[in-house]
Amino acid sequence: MFDIVMPLYNKEKFVEEAVCSVLSQAYENWRLFVVDDGSTDRSAELVRNHPDPRITLIQQSNEGVGPARNAAIRAGRSEWIAFLDADDVWATDHLAELDALRTEFADAALIGCAFRRFRDTLARPSMSRAPVERRLARYFAESARGSELLVTSSAAVPRAFIERIGPFEDLPGNEDVELWVRLALNGPVAVSSRATVYYRVDTGGITDGGMGDRKPKTRPVRREELSSTITPLERALPNVADERLREDIIAYMDSRIGIRVASAVLEGDILYARQLLSLFDGAPRGQARTAALIARLPVGVAKSVIVVRRGLKRLVGNSKL
Repeated sequence: MFDIVMPLYNKEKFVEEAVCSVLSQAYENWRLFVVDDGSTDRSAELVRNHPDPRITLIQQSNEGVGPARNAAIRAGRSEWIAFLDADDVWATDHLAELDALRTEFADAALIGCAFRRFRDTLARPSMSRAPVERRLARYFAESARGSELLVTSSAAVPRAFIERIGPFEDLPGNEDVELWVRLALNGPVAVSSRATVYYRVDTGGITDGGMGDRKPKTRPVRREELSSTITPLERALPNVADERLREDIIAYMDSRIGIRVASAVLEGDILYARQLLSLFDGAPRGQARTAALIARLPVGVAKSVIVVRRGLKRLVGNSKL
């Protein structure tokens, strides 16, 4: 049995497709908990139109995506919890693949399938039918290298781990990734190469308009302000005895700093980028290394380099070879 958690806020354009993708699952032992977080459109009505007794609609005032997901978690009782955002879609074998993953890796704290991004409401990319690989991931090391192992709609977690470490935090953003980090600190992460999730982009996301849309207005200058994932990692690091895991965690934290440095450089804010360089534990890697090199140049030279790089990106992007 899977409890499925779906937060909902003004997604009348997409929620019908999301719910139908649950109803079409080959694996039928599930219950869907949809939490309408104060929608002002027809979203809740569209969910209510489905008479399947496995679907429960919970309505509350607008509290944010984290509290909405937590309300659905509290309403369920199953040992495993899967997540589906109201603007994403599952392939018919998604829950079956999650079931195979949890069976093969029974002690996992977090599992997830691969996914495909799409924009159009009708045209979705075809799913690969290549042989599936199910494996344990080095969550922090792979994420630090830029691998996106899972998204919320492709993930599932054991209820026992949620009860042990706590549910979603009420954060201004990335509350899902913050939970994945805490789970990865407490147990193995298992992933499947089978793409079973259509992840819709450019819709504003589930935080659009009301659910957790509280971006900080000031530029963060301390490590813990750069990413919600850094605080739990810094707390845990002194107690991590495994040297490889320690290195993976440090690389992950540096990668979050690197993202901020790269963003600052691309925005032309060289002085701010330089401020952030002192926060690295190790040497910047990947794109962060390039951004760090640019940030160390004289401001005028650095801004000229940025203009040239943007121009080259546009040229390459518009080329038809």
